[in-house]
Amino acid sequence: MRIGVLLSLAVVFLHAYVVSSVYVVEINNVIGPYTLSQVQRAISLAEQNNGAVLLLLSTPGGLADVTLQIMREIGNSPVPVIGYVYPDYSYAWSAGTYILMSTHIAAMAPHTVIGSCQPIAGGTPINESKTLNALIGYLETVSKSYGRNGTFARLCITQNLNLGAEEALRQRVIDVIAIDINDLLKKINGTLVLLRNQKTQLIITSTILKRAEPTITETLQMWLSDPVVSSILSLLAFILLLAAFLTGHPAAVVAAIILLVISMFSFLPTAWLGLALIIMGAVLIMAEILMGMAAHGAVAGVGAVLLIIGFLSAYPANFFSGELIHIKDWWLIQLGLYIDIAIFLGFLSFVIYKIIILYKQRPPSEFLTSLKGVEGVAIDDIGPESPGFVKVFGEYWRAVSDTPVRKGCRIRVVETIGDMLKVEPLQC
Repeated sequence: MRIGVLLSLAVVFLHAYVVSSVYVVEINNVIGPYTLSQVQRAISLAEQNNGAVLLLLSTPGGLADVTLQIMREIGNSPVPVIGYVYPDYSYAWSAGTYILMSTHIAAMAPHTVIGSCQPIAGGTPINESKTLNALIGYLETVSKSYGRNGTFARLCITQNLNLGAEEALRQRVIDVIAIDINDLLKKINGTLVLLRNQKTQLIITSTILKRAEPTITETLQMWLSDPVVSSILSLLAFILLLAAFLTGHPAAVVAAIILLVISMFSFLPTAWLGLALIIMGAVLIMAEILMGMAAHGAVAGVGAVLLIIGFLSAYPANFFSGELIHIKDWWLIQLGLYIDIAIFLGFLSFVIYKIIILYKQRPPSEFLTSLKGVEGVAIDDIGPESPGFVKVFGEYWRAVSDTPVRKGCRIRVVETIGDMLKVEPLQC
């Protein structure tokens, strides 16, 4: 009763924001486009459900342009965004510190560290004054707008200064130290925050935590941004390009291109990644068909997977978790999705039909165990008593022919005789 009366008075006499749920975003890896997407989605959900956003920071840093976009999103957010370096013994260096200092409430667990904000390009620290002064000015301005220590903003960029939780609180870099999330929410209840340039009292009536889980495309980008995964993809692409150069096999070229393009997905804005996946999937399926299924359906299979992932990513992020983001004119988006699905299913049915027809004409067992019916080019003059070499699928084979074949003519494999092919001429 007493709490209810106090709450009513607070709402009447102060500009208050009553939090009924908290949307949690875990930033526990390198900050990239997927991080921006998660933060934007969490802010949208919190706005529509009278909630707040809690960013759990445990990161070595990330991309500068994405970080600045996240800071701008937080500054313009209609809901409170709380930054918290957590769990204990974590760190939020570089981009993590930028984000923490731009949140409406900045908090740290007891044994955590922030700092080391000098920008890096290609592994080398940037000392160019234009870039440094721009970042210093922006971080100082953002920090001071929340009543925090602007000097630290300068020193963490120019001198890579680091601070522990106790020192950060003493120097007014952060607002609170909390041992866990529940402790944090208790300590910030009733706090005044600057929300869209208006002092607002934060009233937390519930501690319902809802995690903003990464979407399919965000998870893919996160995975591709891992340095180990990136190195493996680059190495495989190089090996496949070398194999394609030595053998001339089209499947090796296509596979190398696939890996190179996929490795670039980590730099795409997440909103465009779904479209890129759909386009690439369609291109791979068509390439496989045009190659006469030379890769035995492997390329088309990868294309189909990319198509499916791309179409799934077109749905609102929380569709499959049962918490749909309310969008104006949602029926129009639904109609567009249904049309896309219908087109996709029609295209996929057409591809499957063509594959079935192709395999009926050329049984898989025959295609995989022999080269019967495969076309190639004669490298030498070939006759019944004068064997020569032909090039099939980018590889050289010794061959004979009942009918004379001149060098450079198109040939078709009639049968395999041991390690030799029997061919027939097609055209010269």
